[in-house]
Amino acid sequence: MSVDDARGSVSLSELDLRIVHALQINPRASWAQLGGLLGVDPSTAARRWARLVEHGAAWVSCQPLQDLDPALALIEVTAQPGRVLDVAADLAADPESMTIDVAAGTRDLLVTAACADEAALASYLLDRVAQVPHVAGVRSHHVVRAYTEASRWRLRSLTHDQEQRVAATLPTVTEAARVHVAGPIDQALVAVLSEDGRQSYGEVAARVGASESTVRRRLNALVGSGVLRLRCEVARGLTEWRTSEWFFLRVPPDRIDEAGQLLAAVPEVRAVLSAAGPSNLLVAAWLRSIADGQRLETQLLRRLPHVEVADRSVVMRPYKLVGRLLDAAGFATGVVPLDLGSAPTRRSARSE
Repeated sequence: MSVDDARGSVSLSELDLRIVHALQINPRASWAQLGGLLGVDPSTAARRWARLVEHGAAWVSCQPLQDLDPALALIEVTAQPGRVLDVAADLAADPESMTIDVAAGTRDLLVTAACADEAALASYLLDRVAQVPHVAGVRSHHVVRAYTEASRWRLRSLTHDQEQRVAATLPTVTEAARVHVAGPIDQALVAVLSEDGRQSYGEVAARVGASESTVRRRLNALVGSGVLRLRCEVARGLTEWRTSEWFFLRVPPDRIDEAGQLLAAVPEVRAVLSAAGPSNLLVAAWLRSIADGQRLETQLLRRLPHVEVADRSVVMRPYKLVGRLLDAAGFATGVVPLDLGSAPTRRSARSE
């Protein structure tokens, strides 16, 4: 693996890409499981992953609990001239601002925000985001439904057979019986696992103040039932998908499901969100080039001629990705643990 001390010279070998792809399927798979599936010694796989994490090239985090039905919004923020990064840094310290993209086009920042409920989201938008110094304008798109989101996005480094074998290592149906959020321990699990989703059960238990057996049982049930979604991420610049773009679509209300499901099946698409507003379908994609974005639009309009692409924004720089703070090259530099129950005030980011 050619991970050097300087991040500018980091690259991923084919084995590194296979490890990341496998962890995208089962982020907590053991190295004993993955080593056999990938045909390498488990200690080699573990060592390579540790190097990737050390350099911020890849990491495992998680998303808010699905059963809590968090209120989500894509927020367009316009900053005063020359103050875009100041605003981004201010918002990045908030756990509510899970993801922040510095964008080209008619908005400066695109912020994916999550709050405990609609009242908390309204407070965050009005009392926090709109009051941040140097913010010149705010417009929000309230999310109604996610047809797909980035925890389901995959690299294309494993064969179909390998993907199936990794998927077989996920919690069993018995372990994954449908569960509902029971109390503070579940939200505590999110906060801890958003920092490092591969922490051992013992480490997590010590952090949340529960027994290891309780954490193991609860975590397997939450993950297996889909209530808790872990996600393995990789610095985009290390992949073949060097461009990120958002598309704002207008779709007749009776055709949203059709369009959402079709777009969710496109490999380049990371998120498809229906929203309340003039642009009622929001799409994020990782692309090989800006030209690929135009080709994606063409493909969409051929298959769904009733859809209008109202606007689009190329991401100039990823600033934060589901709690992970990123440098200009997209490498992880720190983390803001997910805690949707905390007050929307300025927080300090925790360095890794």
